[in-house]
Amino acid sequence: MESMKENEKIIVQGFNQFGGKHCQTTALKNIFAYHGLHISEEMLLGLGGGIGFIYWYTKQMTSPFIGCRNEKVDEFTLNVCKRIGIDADIIQTNSEKKAYDELKKLLKKGEPVNLFVDMVYLPYFALPKDAHFGGHAIVVYGIDEINNKVHISDRSRKPLNVTIEDLKKSRSSKYPPFAPKNKLLKIRKYPSRIRYLDKEIKESIKSSCQNMLNPPIKNIGLSGMKKWADIILKWPERFKGMNFFGCLFNIFVYIEIGGTGGNAFRSMYAKFLEEASPIINKPELNEIAELFKKSGKLWSEIAIAALPDSWPVLKRIRELTIDKNQIFEENGLSGLEKMEKINGELDDLIKKAVDELQGRDATPLLEGMKQKIIECYQIEERAFRRLNEVIQ
Repeated sequence: MESMKENEKIIVQGFNQFGGKHCQTTALKNIFAYHGLHISEEMLLGLGGGIGFIYWYTKQMTSPFIGCRNEKVDEFTLNVCKRIGIDADIIQTNSEKKAYDELKKLLKKGEPVNLFVDMVYLPYFALPKDAHFGGHAIVVYGIDEINNKVHISDRSRKPLNVTIEDLKKSRSSKYPPFAPKNKLLKIRKYPSRIRYLDKEIKESIKSSCQNMLNPPIKNIGLSGMKKWADIILKWPERFKGMNFFGCLFNIFVYIEIGGTGGNAFRSMYAKFLEEASPIINKPELNEIAELFKKSGKLWSEIAIAALPDSWPVLKRIRELTIDKNQIFEENGLSGLEKMEKINGELDDLIKKAVDELQGRDATPLLEGMKQKIIECYQIEERAFRRLNEVIQ
């Protein structure tokens, strides 16, 4: 490998920002903080586009993707930069070498770099080989070719590292959803301070309202939530065996521990509205925030209903998955052995769960989820209609 022969060691001096709730806002918050621009993850979530909903399934996927945030991966990051006043672009290439060279070039300038990666190829997550998700954001703040290490800041509170080859695989993965395509955020210029964000906050709230109230297609927004409620009882016909288990397990992950700050980003968005209220002089946002806190509790109930207490095997899978995520967030690489031990227990439990789901009627479980989805839809319809009125 040509770049390895150079044996360079490039570390961004003084970078010491780690941990967060949502991968994209974590990456941006930590890079901005390094440059002296301090802004909350909740504000970044709001400025990127806020919350939303999408039910997405294609034949290449083993189970549906449930997205709970507004805007696509690229647009979300670029929205944040534009609204804060940062001159930035997302660049991509099919060439691993060009992508690696561009990363090194930015690091040599003293810039920590926001990359997009497939989580499966980052060993510190200890994920199954088929659990691909290419929309994950990380910060690389150093490359050590002498010791074959890439220094990474992620949602863990501890610094992380992977090999150069693992980083390249994670960046060039072609697996859905959201193949990363060697993308990185190239920032050209930072403002000296965060500007007054009243106009940008209003713009971003309107975007979230538009996405939920008037979506371009029926599987997005409030209509997407209704579609999900309508289709969920048909899951056992459409998805068999491991794929049906994947539907349930992924729902829990997408809502609760997959970098949403818990309950499908709703708690984070409620805090954004509370933070935005005095900036745009709209005290009504505090009342609407309470509605999103209420819907957030229902989102968590949907997640728990997918792996419910009434099915002891599914309940135990839920508990171990929470434990594993907590170990990652708090301990990083030092928790890897514990995470892999949990994986061993999960493998056995998942086999039992698949057998149980094939031999037992899952309709009551799915009906429980459907009812909670409908309740959540009703609260969010009220919340977004009120938010849309207030922000005009």
